[in-house]
Amino acid sequence: MRKALLLAGILGVSAIGASTLATAQPGDTGRAAFRQIYEEMVEIDSSPTTGSCTKVVRAAETRLKAAGFTAQDYEVIIPPNKPDDGNIVAKIRAQNPTKKGVLLMGHIDVVDARREDWERDPFTLFEENGYFYGRGTADMKGQAAVWLDLMIRLKQEAGFKPSRDVVLALTCGEETSNRVNGIDYILTNHKPWFDVAFALNEGAGGLLSADGKALVLQIQAGEKIHQVFELEVTNPGGHSSRPMKENAIYQLMAATKKVSALSFPVQVTPVNREYFRITGPILGGEIGKAMSAVAKDPNDQAALKVLQADPSYNASLHTTCVATQLQAGHAPNALPQRATTTLSCRVMQGTTPEQVKATLEETIGDPNVKVSIVRRREGSTAPPLTDEIMGPVKAQAAKMWPGVPIAPLMTAGATDGRFLMNAGVPTYGLSGMFSKTGENNAHGLNEKLRVQSLYEGRDFLEAVVRAYVK
Repeated sequence: MRKALLLAGILGVSAIGASTLATAQPGDTGRAAFRQIYEEMVEIDSSPTTGSCTKVVRAAETRLKAAGFTAQDYEVIIPPNKPDDGNIVAKIRAQNPTKKGVLLMGHIDVVDARREDWERDPFTLFEENGYFYGRGTADMKGQAAVWLDLMIRLKQEAGFKPSRDVVLALTCGEETSNRVNGIDYILTNHKPWFDVAFALNEGAGGLLSADGKALVLQIQAGEKIHQVFELEVTNPGGHSSRPMKENAIYQLMAATKKVSALSFPVQVTPVNREYFRITGPILGGEIGKAMSAVAKDPNDQAALKVLQADPSYNASLHTTCVATQLQAGHAPNALPQRATTTLSCRVMQGTTPEQVKATLEETIGDPNVKVSIVRRREGSTAPPLTDEIMGPVKAQAAKMWPGVPIAPLMTAGATDGRFLMNAGVPTYGLSGMFSKTGENNAHGLNEKLRVQSLYEGRDFLEAVVRAYVK
């Protein structure tokens, strides 16, 4: 990545200040239809245990056909022997394209949600107190619904003549390893659909202050890579009436505790440094001062300590590994023969799984604990924030949120963008949907998204896409 990602000039950031969220554009007769699409998507369970991506795909297909898309304009792609892992791609073709197309991508699968844990049915869309509640409301059926709604309206719009193709991909498998990843599968088996100049994806929104004012609009330019590791201890076991000194559960607990105290080396990337430079003065307070200090000196240990105390900013500063699953024993009256811990590691770009494995082994320091790479994913590089990308973003942001700066973001999560980046398609996370840090609780209980943020994101993304294809 060129240092021209040095983004002050590219981003054109000058105004520092807060603005209330702009009022969504009036007179939008299509909002009710969009809300129906969003509601339908949320209320179709597409979780891995109880749901089906294919049901979402078939619902989207019905809407696309009704809008005038023919069999030459779209394709339903279901991997062999995976009937619930369906995907759909569609295209509005430019009559005389002057450049490669734009891909609007979004995953339609969600993580599991148990009704008994939630305050509301997770697969019913509730609108309460200015929020939409439901599994996938924020991650990421809101943006997926925006893309589908936009494709339908552009197809039906008289006189719409794009300069380049507009391509839609609603795919499965982003959230779980036991599904076929749709983006990867399409790249391997139906690659012509992804012959595009760049892609717009999830991965960044906007940051709100404690009192709900827009502080920073974010654009994702890089992401950590999710690698899954396993710690395993095995021994002969035996009858529980004869406890042994070596116990697989105790050995595993000791190893897991060491991992809980492990802190990987800090890596302040160019993107993070620029994010801190822009965001620090706006946030103010202890966190804001620490951001500004790290932007000036990435080795400022006191400032780094402040940022590492916050889970969100800590996650962006270095590789992290956290225990997410435990399995041990085979009977209540038998000594355990096997005990395992699953570690979810979010790995910084440029760090290999083998390096993480070596660090874990050194930290644990016990040859009886086997460390394995269970799920390996290839890393990717950050895409360049060129004038072609940033021009429309800056122009529309200035209209909707005047005075609010734009900051590049390296997301601590992983997205399907890594597959496209490795295939040579620059991929950017962009939604225009603002929230307070952590309030959406994606993957957690009672996931939610601000109603106003969803509608503003819809307006913002439409304007940006139109600018890209005019």
